Amino acid sequence: MKRLRIALLDDHAIVRHGLVSRLQDEPDFLVVGVFGTSGEAVRGLAETPAELLLLDFALGANELDGVSLIRALRAKFPECRILVLSAHHDPATVALALRVGARGFVGKGEGMAELIKAIRTVATGAVYLNSDMSYRVPEAAIDAVNDANNASALKSASLTAREQEVIRCYLAGMTVTEIAEKFNRSIKTISTQKAAAFRKLGVTSNNGLFKIKHTLDFQ
Repeated sequence: MKRLRIALLDDHAIVRHGLVSRLQDEPDFLVVGVFGTSGEAVRGLAETPAELLLLDFALGANELDGVSLIRALRAKFPECRILVLSAHHDPATVALALRVGARGFVGKGEGMAELIKAIRTVATGAVYLNSDMSYRVPEAAIDAVNDANNASALKSASLTAREQEVIRCYLAGMTVTEIAEKFNRSIKTISTQKAAAFRKLGVTSNNGLFKIKHTLDFQ
């Protein structure tokens, strides 16, 4: 029997232990790498390739944000399919993960049977989302998974014109107050638009935004 070579990356030791124990119960699964940091994952996958990586979208504070990490792993290990397992599974986050290269997304609140099903689906080359998320995530995000010519992974992040204005100004070094004055909007409005843009771009901090600056095609 050919066994599916699986690696997993999660910064919680208990989660890693539980996943390994369960995955090893499947006769057609072979766990070839267990990692707690992105650095460990890059080194481990280079030494022992995997066909599928089960990836936590939100690692520790010193790690890359989920979007940047998926893009980096896809670039370095293009043959390894990525299935995201995360507590953060709102439609915008799921859509963005798919756009930048993930092949599926499973919420950590799902049961193990759902995860096993997702792994087997992604292993075939298909995209996996549960029925509820399939309905809520735009088709364009799912289509993007199979678009090999998608030159800018974040070009479809669906930022509104005003959210793009705010991010452009923020990247140019302007403060929220200065942006509010420039566009004659309230500070609260600018802060809300910035937060919405961060969520759609899959970043959680100012540093995270600057790390993906070069990928944004509306600058």
